[in-house]
Parts: sequence; C-alpha cells; structure tokens
Amino acid sequence: MNSRERVLTTFQFKEPDRVPLFEAWIEGVIMDAICNGDGDPYETRERLGIDCMPIAVGHPKSTNAWRTGTDEWGRIFKNHWYLGGVVKALDDVEKYSPPLEFAEEWFPTEMMKESRKNYGDHALYYAFHDVCFVLSYMSMGIQNFFVAIHRNRELVEALIRRSTEWTIAMIEQANAAEVDFIMIGDDVADSKGPMISLETFRDMILPRYKEIVAASEVPVIWHSDGQIEQLLPLIIEAGFAGVHALEPDVGVDMGKIKEQYGEKLVLAGNLDVTNVLTQSNLHLVQKDVERCIEQGAPGGGYLFSSANSLFKGMHVESILEAYRYAKEIGYYSG
Repeated sequence: MNSRERVLTTFQFKEPDRVPLFEAWIEGVIMDAICNGDGDPYETRERLGIDCMPIAVGHPKSTNAWRTGTDEWGRIFKNHWYLGGVVKALDDVEKYSPPLEFAEEWFPTEMMKESRKNYGDHALYYAFHDVCFVLSYMSMGIQNFFVAIHRNRELVEALIRRSTEWTIAMIEQANAAEVDFIMIGDDVADSKGPMISLETFRDMILPRYKEIVAASEVPVIWHSDGQIEQLLPLIIEAGFAGVHALEPDVGVDMGKIKEQYGEKLVLAGNLDVTNVLTQSNLHLVQKDVERCIEQGAPGGGYLFSSANSLFKGMHVESILEAYRYAKEIGYYSG
C-alpha cells in the first residue's frame, strides 16, 4: 500500500498494512531541528515517515493572526501570543468580519500545485484551528465571552454564526483543492471537561457543527484539547468522521473510547506530549507508542499522532523515536 491507500483504508474502519502516521501541526523550531535549520514542513514530515501531507500551510502575509496587531476577527496578538479581543457589541461583529473571499488567500496556488505534484501518493489534508467556538471567544476575550453567554446571548450567537460562515468558507476552499480529509481545531474543553454545559453545547454549537460537516465532500476530523469524552456522542451526532488530540494526561482513555466509538469515529492522536515527548528517555517513548498502537490500531480507524502538535520544548530525539518506532511496530498481521 502507498500512504494514501493506507489512510483511506483507515477511514473505512478497515485494517491497512500498517497504522498510518499523521501530524497536523508542527512548530517552526521543531521543523528547524529536524531539518537542520531548513524548517520545511514537507521535508519534516518526510523525515518522520508521515503518511499525510498538508495541501497548504501557513497564514497569508496580509493577516495579523498569531503575529502582532489586531486581526480581521478582532483578536489582539503580540509576538505570536494572544492577548484578548475587541468585539463588545453587535456592531463590532460586522466590523470584524473579513469577506468570505479572504479564505482563498489561505490556499496559495503554487504551494498546492507542488504538494499535489510531490506527494500525490500521500493522503492530502488541510488543517486549520480557531473555528466557530474558539474564534468567537477569542474575538471577545475569553472572560467576556463566557459572561456574555448568560448576559448577551444575542451577541454570542451572532459571533458563532459569523465564525461558522468563515469555517464553511475554508471548508469549501479545502474541498476545491481536492484534499482527502480536513481537520478543524476548536478547543472546547479544559483538563476537567467541557467549558460549557452539554445543554448549551447542544443548543449553540451542535447545529453549527452540523452545518460545517454538511458543507464538506470529504471526511472532517474534529480537534479539541482537554477532557472531551462527554462530548463525543454530540461529535458523532454532528457527523464528524473522527476526533483528534485525545490527551492522555487529562485522563482521556483511548482504549475505552475505541471500545465505545471505534466503529463511528476515526481516532487520531493520544501520544503523550506532556510527560513523554518533553523528556529524553526513549524507553518511555517506546512504551507510550506501544500503548497507543495497542489501544488504537485493532480493526483500523486509527491515525498515530501526538495528542496535540509538535511544539517548542519537546526533545527532538523523542519525536524521531516515536515515529520510527510506531512505523516499526504498527504493522497488522496478515
């Protein structure tokens, strides 16, 4: 099997020749370390043996998002750090809503051509973060948003509608690029559980998620950090094909999730980024890789990945060993 066949088989909940390797987001400092200062997102994934390649990466030069300044959605950044949001009233929603055509700028034509030319035998995907929930609370500032859920519901719902429209515009661009799957990031939980009640989630977020999934011609994986197990029935109801992150250090039990939902959700992630990839004991790395493969692989439907992303502070040797070892032990019998 080539990489693309391996991934597509996994999405069918069948066993390919081996567990596919995936990593949605890799920070520049890690790419530099793996590629000896070159920092190329494609070469980095090649060196890790990853089966999935992004159709495009990076932000257009015209945005302040995750740089410095106030961006198109009213989010304030300084030196790549989020500081707060400026949206306070309904009038601000329109002021801080870019035209949906702006989504085209996130899909540079030349990069997409090169991706398809060089990696046509890989599964091509597009991953982007900050969709309808996160983009909304960042636009207001986190504290202001959660207060407004109770005191200014009209404003919150307007923001979520705007953010959903933007997400769908990005989904449509990714579909036009003929990717094999899409991943959207929307952090709705912390280490203890969802940030809002299940009732509020069902009322405000679930309908928007259904719209997002319905807009895509290819499978969509939902990403959220935190303890998200309570939300999984709603994620299935929304129509998502899979779930990513599955952070073990906040108590997410992938074995239990596989048993309960393994025929309904492709599972991606679960390699411990907090206690394993940030240290240099390669034996511990191997033990956690073994756990991930043992829990996630049976019957297909598992993409091996970190339980978040590859970011500054991780040991590069541990990252390299994790992917090397996952490829070594991830073969299915027969």
